[in-house]
Amino acid sequence: MRTGPQTYSAGARVRHRDPEAAPLAGFATRKLTAFFNLGPGDVRNLSFLYFATFIMRAAAFAGVAVMQDVMRSLDPLWRGVLFAVYPLAEIATVGYLGALCDRIGRKRILVFAHLVTAAAVFLFILSIGVDPGVQPYLVAVFFAMFGIGAAAKVASTLAMINDHSNRANRAQLMAFFDLVTFGGLVAGFGAAFLALHAFGVADAVVLAVGGLGVTVSVIMVQFLVQETPFTPDLQRGTIDLLRTVLRNKDIQRLLPVYIPVVALYGYVLTFTDNLLGAGNAGSATTNQLLIVVASLGIPLGLSLAVSGRLSDRARLRRPFMALGLACFGGLAILLALATRPSSPDLEQLVSRWPLIVVLAAGAGTFPPAALAYLGDIVEHAVTGTTFGIYSIIFGSGLIVGPVLGGALTQALGPIAFAVIALGLIGISGAGVLFIREPQHTPRSSLASESPTPPETR
Repeated sequence: MRTGPQTYSAGARVRHRDPEAAPLAGFATRKLTAFFNLGPGDVRNLSFLYFATFIMRAAAFAGVAVMQDVMRSLDPLWRGVLFAVYPLAEIATVGYLGALCDRIGRKRILVFAHLVTAAAVFLFILSIGVDPGVQPYLVAVFFAMFGIGAAAKVASTLAMINDHSNRANRAQLMAFFDLVTFGGLVAGFGAAFLALHAFGVADAVVLAVGGLGVTVSVIMVQFLVQETPFTPDLQRGTIDLLRTVLRNKDIQRLLPVYIPVVALYGYVLTFTDNLLGAGNAGSATTNQLLIVVASLGIPLGLSLAVSGRLSDRARLRRPFMALGLACFGGLAILLALATRPSSPDLEQLVSRWPLIVVLAAGAGTFPPAALAYLGDIVEHAVTGTTFGIYSIIFGSGLIVGPVLGGALTQALGPIAFAVIALGLIGISGAGVLFIREPQHTPRSSLASESPTPPETR
């Protein structure tokens, strides 16, 4: 007699002020769980993981913007050498860190990634006032720390996302990873660039804000992100795990697809000023530049989410990868046609903005399908190692693309971008023809990959 009334009475007293809040949150969680075909607790864990990723990426790229500002007095060669330290450190460590994800768990490596990035941002503040002759060496150390943090971050985060995913939602979950990573880059680098160059904010202040942000992300991954279920493989060492992944024929066929695309990505990042005319006096109005950037960025971001869902619903990856590559090639042709020896003809690009929107939306179909394909073919026991290999490919492209692009740009001039883009996309497109669609089992067998309880996978 006392139990029921006491329970309802206490509930009425304690929760009287928010009787709709909990049901509303529960309703939203249930809808998201059903929409994305997730399991219990997946929405909460993924939400914190994505948000922490966005904050960390924003803070890291704010630090990169400050490093560019501090190193502006160096000649281009030395600046290029310093920036190469980032991907080199990532390549050198990601295989080991990815294997550790399979041996000791994803969360430990995830927390380590955020801690290393936070340390790099705060330590850089202390180096701003040091002797100019010593500062480049310190910057190289901090870039190495950023690279190690990126290696640990990519391997652990993608492994955790893949643990939460199945064939019915994998491309969508990978698309959100691409979105928060790209959003962090734009928000962090863009805000830091404006703060430094438009508002004259001191380097130390920008770094302090970035450091506080990444510290928040450390707290989030430590206390709010939960470890995903996995079976530790303590018997095999790092080399054995890497050998297991590299012997996978599907992954071998995927290398000619990934490497050229990432190399082109590295080229675009390095030569954005040349492609869009940023910093060239009189090249175009700010409004023209904003129109071109918006025509590229907005449809690309929307396409990531939409195409990911379409890929999952169709249970297909190759057609979306092929469409993305074809549209990427179309964008390359448009940019090359508008490129001039002194500066690009942004007026020509603005006049073709509807076509840019269509091609950018098409190009956005490649990343989620490509990452989901890797998740489809990977063995669960070597998930972290496999995404470590992916990070090695990514880092290699960030080195090859700028070096190749710099050499050809110097030799061929403005037409170099078209030559590089079409050549690399051609190689990648040919590679898509030789990979096989990961649809080897009947639809009913997907039950083994169902989102409810992950421990049974």
